[in-house]
Amino acid sequence: IESGGLWWQDRANGAPDYEVPKNSNSFSIYAGGLWMAGTDVNGQLKAAVTRFSPGDYWTGPLDVVGTAEIDPQTCLDYDDFYDIKRSDVAEFIKYRRALEANTVAEDFPDGYSIPISIKEWPGNGNPNNNEAPKLAPYVDVNGDNFYDHEDGDYPYYDLNGTEDCRAPRINRSESATRPLFGDQSYWWIFNDKGKLHTESNAPSIGMEIQGQAFAFATNDEINDMTFYNFELINRSTFTLTDTYFA
Repeated sequence: IESGGLWWQDRANGAPDYEVPKNSNSFSIYAGGLWMAGTDVNGQLKAAVTRFSPGDYWTGPLDVVGTAEIDPQTCLDYDDFYDIKRSDVAEFIKYRRALEANTVAEDFPDGYSIPISIKEWPGNGNPNNNEAPKLAPYVDVNGDNFYDHEDGDYPYYDLNGTEDCRAPRINRSESATRPLFGDQSYWWIFNDKGKLHTESNAPSIGMEIQGQAFAFATNDEINDMTFYNFELINRSTFTLTDTYFA
Protein backbone atom coordinates (compact mmCIF):
# COMPACT_ATOMS: atom_id res chain seq x y z
CA ILE A 1 0.00 0.00 0.00
CA GLU A 2 1.31 3.44 -0.87
CA SER A 3 0.27 6.45 1.15
CA GLY A 4 -0.96 8.28 -1.95
CA GLY A 5 -3.38 6.45 -4.18
CA LEU A 6 -1.81 3.20 -5.38
CA TRP A 7 -2.00 -0.28 -3.83
CA TRP A 8 -0.85 -3.86 -4.30
CA GLN A 9 1.91 -3.13 -6.82
CA ASP A 10 5.70 -3.26 -6.56
CA ARG A 11 5.97 -0.02 -8.50
CA ALA A 12 9.77 0.14 -8.38
CA ASN A 13 9.99 -3.08 -10.37
CA GLY A 14 6.71 -2.86 -12.30
CA ALA A 15 5.50 -6.10 -10.76
CA PRO A 16 2.48 -7.32 -8.77
CA ASP A 17 2.96 -7.46 -5.01
CA TYR A 18 -0.26 -8.87 -3.51
CA GLU A 19 1.11 -12.33 -2.80
CA VAL A 20 -1.29 -14.94 -1.40
CA PRO A 21 -0.26 -17.08 0.35
CA LYS A 22 3.02 -15.58 1.50
CA ASN A 23 6.16 -16.86 -0.27
CA SER A 24 4.03 -18.69 -2.87
CA ASN A 25 5.01 -16.47 -5.82
CA SER A 26 1.28 -16.33 -6.61
CA PHE A 27 -0.23 -12.87 -7.03
CA SER A 28 -4.00 -12.37 -7.15
CA ILE A 29 -3.97 -8.61 -7.85
CA TYR A 30 -1.66 -6.51 -10.01
CA ALA A 31 -2.54 -2.96 -8.92
CA GLY A 32 -5.44 -0.81 -7.84
CA GLY A 33 -6.45 2.65 -6.69
CA LEU A 34 -9.35 5.05 -6.28
CA TRP A 35 -11.02 6.70 -9.26
CA MET A 36 -13.63 9.41 -8.81
CA ALA A 37 -15.27 11.99 -11.03
CA GLY A 38 -18.27 14.28 -11.15
CA THR A 39 -19.50 17.59 -12.51
CA ASP A 40 -19.94 20.89 -10.70
CA VAL A 41 -22.88 23.28 -11.00
CA ASN A 42 -21.45 24.65 -14.27
CA GLY A 43 -21.08 21.21 -15.82
CA GLN A 44 -17.28 21.23 -15.40
CA LEU A 45 -15.84 17.73 -15.07
CA LYS A 46 -13.65 17.26 -12.00
CA ALA A 47 -11.78 14.02 -11.43
CA ALA A 48 -9.02 12.23 -9.55
CA VAL A 49 -7.56 8.91 -10.70
CA THR A 50 -4.47 6.76 -10.42
CA ARG A 51 -2.89 4.61 -13.13
CA PHE A 52 0.02 2.51 -11.86
CA SER A 53 1.36 5.53 -9.95
CA PRO A 54 0.10 7.76 -7.11
CA GLY A 55 -1.64 9.64 -9.92
CA ASP A 56 -3.63 12.68 -8.91
CA TYR A 57 -3.27 12.09 -5.17
CA TRP A 58 -0.94 13.25 -2.45
CA THR A 59 -0.80 12.79 1.31
CA GLY A 60 -2.30 14.91 4.07
CA PRO A 61 -5.56 16.63 5.10
CA LEU A 62 -7.07 19.62 3.30
CA ASP A 63 -8.09 22.84 5.01
CA VAL A 64 -11.71 23.19 6.12
CA VAL A 65 -12.22 26.89 5.35
CA GLY A 66 -13.54 26.33 1.83
CA THR A 67 -10.38 26.57 -0.25
CA ALA A 68 -9.52 22.87 0.30
CA GLU A 69 -5.81 23.60 0.00
CA ILE A 70 -2.66 22.01 1.40
CA ASP A 71 0.99 23.06 1.39
CA PRO A 72 3.96 20.80 0.48
CA GLN A 73 5.25 20.57 4.05
CA THR A 74 1.90 19.31 5.33
CA CYS A 75 1.89 16.69 2.58
CA LEU A 76 5.28 15.49 3.80
CA ASP A 77 4.23 15.58 7.46
CA TYR A 78 1.41 13.11 6.78
CA ASP A 79 3.32 10.84 4.40
CA ASP A 80 2.96 7.93 6.80
CA PHE A 81 0.83 5.02 7.93
CA TYR A 82 -0.47 4.93 11.47
CA ASP A 83 -0.36 1.29 12.50
CA ILE A 84 -2.64 0.34 15.38
CA LYS A 85 -3.73 -2.94 16.97
CA ARG A 86 -7.03 -3.56 18.71
CA SER A 87 -5.31 -5.60 21.44
CA ASP A 88 -2.98 -2.68 22.25
CA VAL A 89 -5.96 -0.36 22.68
CA ALA A 90 -7.76 -2.86 24.90
CA GLU A 91 -4.63 -3.23 27.04
CA PHE A 92 -4.30 0.55 27.31
CA ILE A 93 -7.88 0.86 28.55
CA LYS A 94 -7.19 -1.87 31.11
CA TYR A 95 -4.14 0.08 32.26
CA ARG A 96 -6.11 3.32 32.61
CA ARG A 97 -8.72 1.54 34.73
CA ALA A 98 -5.96 0.11 36.89
CA LEU A 99 -4.58 3.63 37.37
CA GLU A 100 -7.97 4.86 38.54
CA ALA A 101 -8.36 1.90 40.89
CA ASN A 102 -4.74 2.13 42.09
CA THR A 103 -4.17 -1.51 41.12
CA VAL A 104 -1.39 -1.12 38.55
CA ALA A 105 1.12 -3.12 40.59
CA GLU A 106 -1.32 -6.03 40.89
CA ASP A 107 -2.73 -5.91 37.36
CA PHE A 108 0.61 -5.24 35.63
CA PRO A 109 3.28 -6.99 37.73
CA ASP A 110 5.75 -6.84 34.81
CA GLY A 111 5.09 -3.15 34.21
CA TYR A 112 3.38 -1.42 31.32
CA SER A 113 4.59 0.91 28.59
CA ILE A 114 2.12 2.87 26.44
CA PRO A 115 2.67 1.93 22.77
CA ILE A 116 4.04 4.62 20.47
CA SER A 117 1.05 4.01 18.19
CA ILE A 118 -1.26 5.34 20.93
CA LYS A 119 1.04 8.18 22.01
CA GLU A 120 1.46 9.46 18.45
CA TRP A 121 -2.05 8.79 17.13
CA PRO A 122 -2.96 11.68 14.73
CA GLY A 123 -6.28 12.52 16.34
CA ASN A 124 -5.82 16.28 16.15
CA GLY A 125 -5.62 18.36 13.00
CA ASN A 126 -3.25 21.33 13.01
CA PRO A 127 -5.27 24.53 13.61
CA ASN A 128 -2.45 26.63 12.13
CA ASN A 129 -3.17 24.93 8.79
CA ASN A 130 -6.96 25.15 9.24
CA GLU A 131 -7.20 21.36 9.32
CA ALA A 132 -10.23 19.63 10.78
CA PRO A 133 -10.04 19.55 14.60
CA LYS A 134 -10.42 15.77 14.56
CA LEU A 135 -8.70 13.52 12.03
CA ALA A 136 -7.95 9.90 12.96
CA PRO A 137 -10.85 8.41 14.95
CA TYR A 138 -10.48 8.43 18.73
CA VAL A 139 -12.53 8.26 21.90
CA ASP A 140 -12.49 11.60 23.71
CA VAL A 141 -12.70 10.39 27.30
CA ASN A 142 -12.86 13.80 28.99
CA GLY A 143 -14.82 15.52 26.21
CA ASP A 144 -12.36 18.35 25.57
CA ASN A 145 -12.28 17.75 21.78
CA PHE A 146 -8.52 17.18 21.89
CA TYR A 147 -6.66 13.89 21.63
CA ASP A 148 -4.31 13.32 24.55
CA HIS A 149 -3.48 9.80 25.68
CA GLU A 150 -2.53 11.19 29.09
CA ASP A 151 -6.21 12.04 29.53
CA GLY A 152 -7.10 8.45 28.71
CA ASP A 153 -8.08 9.16 25.09
CA TYR A 154 -7.50 6.23 22.75
CA PRO A 155 -7.88 5.27 19.06
CA TYR A 156 -11.50 4.47 18.37
CA TYR A 157 -12.11 0.75 18.18
CA ASP A 158 -15.68 -0.30 18.88
CA LEU A 159 -14.58 -2.60 21.70
CA ASN A 160 -18.09 -2.96 23.14
CA GLY A 161 -19.79 -3.71 19.82
CA THR A 162 -22.24 -0.81 20.12
CA GLU A 163 -21.47 1.01 16.85
CA ASP A 164 -23.95 0.57 13.99
CA CYS A 165 -21.97 1.35 10.84
CA ARG A 166 -25.25 1.48 8.87
CA ALA A 167 -26.68 4.32 10.94
CA PRO A 168 -26.92 7.71 9.18
CA ARG A 169 -24.31 10.23 10.24
CA ILE A 170 -25.47 13.53 11.65
CA ASN A 171 -22.62 15.62 10.28
CA ARG A 172 -21.04 14.14 7.19
CA SER A 173 -18.38 16.85 7.01
CA GLU A 174 -16.91 15.92 10.40
CA SER A 175 -13.85 13.71 10.50
CA ALA A 176 -13.28 10.83 12.89
CA THR A 177 -16.89 9.70 13.14
CA ARG A 178 -16.34 6.15 11.91
CA PRO A 179 -14.47 3.62 14.08
CA LEU A 180 -11.39 1.61 13.29
CA PHE A 181 -11.95 -1.89 11.94
CA GLY A 182 -10.17 -5.22 12.20
CA ASP A 183 -7.63 -6.51 14.71
CA GLN A 184 -4.80 -4.58 13.06
CA SER A 185 -5.37 -1.40 11.07
CA TYR A 186 -3.35 1.01 9.00
CA TRP A 187 -4.90 4.49 8.99
CA TRP A 188 -3.70 7.19 6.62
CA ILE A 189 -4.96 10.35 4.95
CA PHE A 190 -4.56 11.70 1.42
CA ASN A 191 -6.16 14.15 -0.99
CA ASP A 192 -6.42 15.22 -4.63
CA LYS A 193 -5.16 18.82 -4.21
CA GLY A 194 -1.50 18.33 -3.24
CA LYS A 195 -0.22 17.98 -6.81
CA LEU A 196 -1.14 18.50 -10.46
CA HIS A 197 -3.60 16.05 -11.99
CA THR A 198 -1.25 14.47 -14.46
CA GLU A 199 -3.32 11.29 -14.79
CA SER A 200 -6.85 12.59 -15.36
CA ASN A 201 -5.82 16.02 -16.71
CA ALA A 202 -8.99 17.29 -15.03
CA PRO A 203 -9.40 20.02 -12.40
CA SER A 204 -9.11 18.79 -8.82
CA ILE A 205 -12.13 18.09 -6.64
CA GLY A 206 -10.91 19.07 -3.21
CA MET A 207 -11.50 15.59 -1.83
CA GLU A 208 -9.93 14.39 1.40
CA ILE A 209 -9.71 10.62 1.78
CA GLN A 210 -9.24 8.94 5.14
CA GLY A 211 -8.21 5.36 4.47
CA GLN A 212 -8.08 2.18 6.48
CA ALA A 213 -6.45 -1.09 5.50
CA PHE A 214 -7.26 -3.77 8.04
CA ALA A 215 -7.28 -7.48 8.76
CA PHE A 216 -8.74 -9.87 11.31
CA ALA A 217 -7.09 -12.63 13.32
CA THR A 218 -9.51 -15.57 13.03
CA ASN A 219 -9.57 -19.34 12.66
CA ASP A 220 -11.30 -19.32 9.27
CA GLU A 221 -10.84 -17.84 5.80
CA ILE A 222 -11.26 -14.29 7.08
CA ASN A 223 -7.77 -14.66 8.57
CA ASP A 224 -6.35 -14.78 5.02
CA MET A 225 -8.10 -11.63 3.75
CA THR A 226 -7.41 -7.92 3.80
CA PHE A 227 -10.08 -5.22 3.84
CA TYR A 228 -10.19 -1.52 2.98
CA ASN A 229 -12.44 1.34 4.00
CA PHE A 230 -12.34 4.86 2.58
CA GLU A 231 -14.10 7.86 4.04
CA LEU A 232 -14.32 10.57 1.38
CA ILE A 233 -14.95 14.16 2.49
CA ASN A 234 -15.56 16.93 -0.01
CA ARG A 235 -13.66 19.89 1.50
CA SER A 236 -14.50 22.23 -1.39
CA THR A 237 -17.40 24.68 -1.49
CA PHE A 238 -19.09 23.11 -4.53
CA THR A 239 -21.32 20.06 -4.75
CA LEU A 240 -20.52 17.34 -7.26
CA THR A 241 -23.36 15.88 -9.31
CA ASP A 242 -23.41 12.82 -11.58
CA THR A 243 -20.61 11.49 -9.40
CA TYR A 244 -19.03 8.08 -9.74
CA PHE A 245 -16.48 6.19 -7.64
CA ALA A 246 -14.54 3.08 -8.52
